[in-house]
Amino acid sequence: MDRVKLQKCYGRLKGLKDIVSTEEYIIIDLISDYNSIVDEAQKIVSEDLESFKVKKYSPLHSNPDETCSYYLKDKLLQFISFLEYGYKLSKEIIEIGSIYNSIKDEELKSRCADILSALSNFDRVINQATQVLENRIRTKSGLDRSFVGIKLINKALNSDSSKSVLIASENNDEHEGFCHICRGIILAFRNPTHHYLSDSFKREDALKFTAFIDNLLKIVNGCKISNQS
Repeated sequence: MDRVKLQKCYGRLKGLKDIVSTEEYIIIDLISDYNSIVDEAQKIVSEDLESFKVKKYSPLHSNPDETCSYYLKDKLLQFISFLEYGYKLSKEIIEIGSIYNSIKDEELKSRCADILSALSNFDRVINQATQVLENRIRTKSGLDRSFVGIKLINKALNSDSSKSVLIASENNDEHEGFCHICRGIILAFRNPTHHYLSDSFKREDALKFTAFIDNLLKIVNGCKISNQS
């Protein structure tokens, strides 16, 4: 397979997508261009891609122009996603896969994997990842379920190591720094996604956040337990 030629097809599709997004109705030449790209990609990958092509008319719409407009936008987005995920043509998709594969904590993966593959509402990933972190801290410290949120952090990971159940590092500054990070995660991410819905997170944001939580879980797992428990 000539990957360079396929990348060129992908680039043309992305350009076509930008044009289509600004048009209310699609002129027939754009449909012809799109179908020709599908034909070219089909030859390159040696795979039947006819289902991605736009047919001129459909009984779903009485207006031919509207029909063509609707189907071109629909098929174009499908085909771009197919090439991105099927042939890893987008650098962004490759980065997403690399980040996901770097996550080692099995509980974190099992809680977040299905919603990371969703189409939207990625605040749910933030919510689940922070709950895994909170539960891990509670379990590691041996505290009961009455300790939640900031109350849990202040007891289990107090920045003053003499008052902390868990010791993240023998170095007081490093211990204090880790405690502040966990406190900040709870205040800035756990609490808002626990109480409110948010559409501000993209899949990439959720993945990067999950990978960061994975690192924090590794540190929590390695914490020593003081005589404060």
